[in-house]
Amino acid sequence: MAICTILEGKLDSRKQGSDCTFNGYLEDYLNMEAELEPVLKNAFTEILGKEPDTKICVNLGSEINQNAISNQIIRYKDIFKLSGKPMVYPYLLYVAKETEERALLVVPYSRYSYIYAKGYYYCMTEPGSEFINCKNEIVAVSFEEAKDIVDAYDRLFKMKAGALQRAIDRRHFTTYEDLKKDAVEAAGKIREDAPEQLAALPGEERQALIYQYVINWFLLKKVLYVQYMVNKNILNTVHEGNVKKQRNQAKLNADEISFLSFSEMWRMSREQADQMSHEEAPAKTGEAPAEAPADKTAAAE
Repeated sequence: MAICTILEGKLDSRKQGSDCTFNGYLEDYLNMEAELEPVLKNAFTEILGKEPDTKICVNLGSEINQNAISNQIIRYKDIFKLSGKPMVYPYLLYVAKETEERALLVVPYSRYSYIYAKGYYYCMTEPGSEFINCKNEIVAVSFEEAKDIVDAYDRLFKMKAGALQRAIDRRHFTTYEDLKKDAVEAAGKIREDAPEQLAALPGEERQALIYQYVINWFLLKKVLYVQYMVNKNILNTVHEGNVKKQRNQAKLNADEISFLSFSEMWRMSREQADQMSHEEAPAKTGEAPAEAPADKTAAAE
């Protein structure tokens, strides 16, 4: 099933649904005076001017896929403690032209937001997902300037999705090691800021933030694992064509993402936050490395 066909079936509250917060024509969404960052508003407005038939799905929720082999190999158990549909894809712009359909997954810009955009794409198109057959119809972006979002949208039908995604990759990182460095930094930044932010929140708000932290750490692990596994150059030049060695190294790379445990964050108090802000606690990087099970779907992801 093509991407537009799937997305058009997602229901928002206007249709007594809870799949997303809005799904319909981009023009209608902009006319609702939705709260949008200026960069996104400018980009979406320009895209609408170029392609009036564009639709948008906002905050599409998704369950965590426990059966995906890569998720089992990553072994980040806290992600499976999240109930409901905690994985939320921010903005999906989609449109059909003649016999082809495309979607642009847009993540609001921040220092490490493109890594999260990559993670969202890998989760959205992993084996077992309803979008598994749409991986060549989706491109993920996160840019600081509106013109770059518009440019990516303009090229959706001019380039193959994979080629366009790789071109966008090169604007954010040149090597896998560059990507890993940024991902590890992003994880450490969350871990550093979490105690103080969580300690100041009441229960319900704390839960929402804890869920987002867990999602972010999972996305970082996901990117480090999958991006390593799909790199054929690394397979051949570093691991001499040995997929088992590549897989185990990918697992070790994902293990470098430091995090606070789910229970640890729930117990966080103001006193603990103050203490942690003055002491450098050892990073938690998950469980001891183990040989990963065979990943028959890595190439697909």
